Amino acid sequence: MRKFNTMAFLIVVMGGALLLAWRLSGEADALGRLLRQASWRDGAATQALDRRVEELAAPAPAVRRVINGVLYAVTGDADPQVRSGCPGWLFLTEELVETPGGEHNLERRVALARKLAADLARRGIAVVSVPVPDKAEQAASGLCGLPVSRQARGRRLAWQQASAGLALRQVDLHDGWVAPGYWRTDTHWNRDGAKFAAHRVAAAALAYVPAGDVTMRLSVAARSGARIGDLTRLAGLAGNVPPFAPRPDLDHNETLDIHHGGGLLDDVAAPTVVLAGSSYSLNSGFADYLQLAMKQEIAQQSRVGSGFAGSAIELLRHHPERLQGVRLLIWEWPLRSLYQPLTDDENAYLAQP
Repeated sequence: MRKFNTMAFLIVVMGGALLLAWRLSGEADALGRLLRQASWRDGAATQALDRRVEELAAPAPAVRRVINGVLYAVTGDADPQVRSGCPGWLFLTEELVETPGGEHNLERRVALARKLAADLARRGIAVVSVPVPDKAEQAASGLCGLPVSRQARGRRLAWQQASAGLALRQVDLHDGWVAPGYWRTDTHWNRDGAKFAAHRVAAAALAYVPAGDVTMRLSVAARSGARIGDLTRLAGLAGNVPPFAPRPDLDHNETLDIHHGGGLLDDVAAPTVVLAGSSYSLNSGFADYLQLAMKQEIAQQSRVGSGFAGSAIELLRHHPERLQGVRLLIWEWPLRSLYQPLTDDENAYLAQP
């Protein structure tokens, strides 16, 4: 099988090289003019050639989808950012590999968490931290032998040990987890996982704020439909059908209806709880389940790409007015961001006195 996969890979690579050579042959005159205008002494000519080759080599979305589909069908993998586990299961490469300098980044993020909790405490705001374990750990049954680095396997425990001295309430989403709890083709919780997480978070949050008395009703659609996961899109497989892509997950729509008592002109109390998280807080109904469990409205301040503390830092540095009257901030973040290099916002926040 390994020899077959190697041959398939070489065929695809050689095919791509021949296609590039054919496209360059039609650009001979334009390339000649470009190279004559550029300087060879300072490397401008080679830079110009590199840019043109990059432009010509980049396949159109439809071509990329076909190539990646063939690679997925033959080898099980389609893109360096995504790895395949058991049939139909996709995992983010970032969760599986070792990150150079990760331990140093971990130390700095412990300092960041300490500063974040202290800044919010000065405002009279309690913090509940929700570290989201990797899909590769929580849904390990879907790996089917897919290798996970030592660093990645120890990430959750490394954070627990490094953050043990922080005055920070943290929610454990690992013990008792409702496996698999994740979509097969997505990095995020499925609805069972989101409900589990919401109830765990609510139990911790209600130690700081009382349960509300808001009337809410969750409407669940009777029909399910295909859900194209973010890993399917990242791998360039969206629009393909099996065997040129994994079978899509099935999902249904849910709508949370919140009933406010009184007339239309009556004042509605502003939320005293803020959810500042990542894309996990925006997927699979987590925020709705959390509001149901706490019986109160929660201000949603999460954003895609928040990483470790992007949403919380954005509130403190750029929108502090949104924290007026807030008593509790629920800080949700993916553990896979722990070893990644700090963002510009994180560095700037740490540099503040």
